[in-house]
Amino acid sequence: MFFGQSSFATYSVASAASVCKVDDDVDLGIVAPLGCGVQTGAGAMINVAHVDETSAVAVFGCGAVGMSAIMGAAVARAKVIIAVGGNPKSLALARELGATHTINRKEVDDVPAAVHRICPAGVDATVDASGNQYMMVNAIRSLKFHGMFLPVAAAGCIDHFDVGGDIMMPMRAMKGTCEGESDPKTFVPQMVRWYKEGRFPVDKILSFYDFSEIDKALADTSSGKAIKAVLRISKQ
Repeated sequence: MFFGQSSFATYSVASAASVCKVDDDVDLGIVAPLGCGVQTGAGAMINVAHVDETSAVAVFGCGAVGMSAIMGAAVARAKVIIAVGGNPKSLALARELGATHTINRKEVDDVPAAVHRICPAGVDATVDASGNQYMMVNAIRSLKFHGMFLPVAAAGCIDHFDVGGDIMMPMRAMKGTCEGESDPKTFVPQMVRWYKEGRFPVDKILSFYDFSEIDKALADTSSGKAIKAVLRISKQ
C-alpha cells in the first residue's frame, strides 16, 4: 500500500461499499487518481466552498490536489480563480485548467497583497494544498470578510499567526475537510462525466509510468516534473 490509498498489485480485494461504477469507455489509468487527491481538491471547491459563478477563489499549491481544486472551481464557473505557486510550468498549466490569474510566490514580496490587487475585497474561499505554514497564513490573509479557508494537505502546521487580526476581526472561517467531503459513488462518476464532456481535463496532470519505472515516477514526483504519477502494471 502507498499512503493507504493504492495497491501495487494486479488484483485487490475491496468491500462493495468502497467500489463505484464508472463508464467502460474511460481508461482506468485516468479514473484511478480520481478517488483520492483529485476528489479532495475538486470536492473542496464544489462540496465544501459551494463555489458558483459569483465566486472568487485562490488555490495555494499547484500539485495534483491544487490543480484539481482549480478544475473544480472552473467546472463551477467561478468568476475568478487564482493559482499561487512557485513553478512557472505548473502555473502555465493552471491557466490551461481554468485559472484566470496566476501568482508566482517567488516573484512577489507579499502574496496576499497580490491577491487583493486582483480582488480588492479579498476572495471568497482559499484552498491550501501545500501544507506550508507560510502559504497557509497567506491563504488566510487573502480572504475577504466572512471568507473560508480550507486546508487540504495531509501534513503541515502553523507555528503562529494573528488569530484576532487574521480570523476573528475579519470574521473568517477555517474549516477542516477531508477527501472533499465527497460521496465517491456519485462524485467519481460525476468527475468522469465532466472529463468526457471536456470540462474536467484531469489527463493533463497525469504522467504514466510502467511499473518497472517506479523509482523514476517517485523521483519525478519529488522534483515536480510529474504532477500526478500513475503506474501501469503490464499484463503478463
